[in-house]
Amino acid sequence: MITKKMLTASVLATTLVFSSSAILQPGHSVEASQIINYQVELNQFATHYAKILRALESYTTKIDAAKSEKEAMKLYDEYIAYFDAALEKDSPVNPSNTQIVGMDEYIYNSLIEVYNSEMDTIDYLNGDLSEQDYGIAMNDMEVNVENLEKNFKQVALTYKSKRHITFSNDMYYLLGEKPPVKVEATGTYKVKSGDTLSAIAKKYKTTVTNLKKINNLKSDRIYVGQVLKVSGSATAPSKNETTAPSKSATYKVKKGDNLSAIAKKYKTTVSNLKKINNLKNDRIYVGQVLKVTGAGTASSKNESSATKSSSYKVKSGDSLSVIAKKYKTTVSNLKKMNNLKNDMIYVGQILKVNVQASTPGKDKSTEPSKAVTHKVRKGDTLSAIAKKYKTTVAKLKKANKLISDRIYVGEILKVQ
Repeated sequence: MITKKMLTASVLATTLVFSSSAILQPGHSVEASQIINYQVELNQFATHYAKILRALESYTTKIDAAKSEKEAMKLYDEYIAYFDAALEKDSPVNPSNTQIVGMDEYIYNSLIEVYNSEMDTIDYLNGDLSEQDYGIAMNDMEVNVENLEKNFKQVALTYKSKRHITFSNDMYYLLGEKPPVKVEATGTYKVKSGDTLSAIAKKYKTTVTNLKKINNLKSDRIYVGQVLKVSGSATAPSKNETTAPSKSATYKVKKGDNLSAIAKKYKTTVSNLKKINNLKNDRIYVGQVLKVTGAGTASSKNESSATKSSSYKVKSGDSLSVIAKKYKTTVSNLKKMNNLKNDMIYVGQILKVNVQASTPGKDKSTEPSKAVTHKVRKGDTLSAIAKKYKTTVAKLKKANKLISDRIYVGEILKVQ
């Protein structure tokens, strides 16, 4: 049976500041070695956790893309099983290397916090945890993870400075940062995936024209692995020849982000972000890397800018009709703007709530403002609810577009 996990001992103490006497969780390290290879041991540590985090992100992406609830639940079960097994697996940590012991403890316990929040979510959806307790648990998790990540980064940077080592790509991934670009001393550059001549020109403070000239290029086409000369005969851009803007800027999604907020930050539109990132809907996840430039020109007066669109985060007890009433729109408009195929929404989901189309007229009225609703509690059935509100099961199913008699705790039903 999968249950909550305990944090390692020293994090439960009164301070999060790393101490060389930190206690490791039993079975969570390899045997000590008197000889420490600071670079190799850091690389092994980073590879171990980067593999786990990438796998977890992959699962969440698949769950979001699931075509049915059955498929999503199957993937979620696999996700939890993998998460549980990953936390039980030993990490390659040498106890003699006290700073990596500290980093291991911080990142391991941040994973424990996230894992336990998944257990709390399951308990909440099953009706075993109150809404108030669930909210407190989620808030505590966010605060704890933020503190752990801050301490992890602090120890990592100290380790790098003190031991004179370099960070691998996996280590930069754990820190949530992009690896620095390596500049070849020979005045050449090896083309990588996603590169363009304009981006390379900007990086080396030259122009596309100069790059094409010194590399004998007839067009702007380049390929991965191609070695380009980037210095030697290039002159600084003149007033009449400015460097082309970079088209490779990216943004890593943080907790609480949505496409609307990101679009506003980078002065583009939600539709442009979806287009350049091949997104089929507005759902994004924490840690996802989005392209945020190269989305084309800004919207004209004839194209409504999505940067002004407001959004709403779904809370427990919400329904589309309640949200539609709050923002003076209709359920059909909300479904259209958010590409929803049915009325099902989930806690934490970000919905666009401003109406791009004109205000509904006489032929398209808003949802009834006096609709009576009922929040499903543990033990409720459709027949009991129908009896309470002096209606029938058939009418309840019709009003709420239910295919079967199955209802779940927290669901909002229209009863009149």
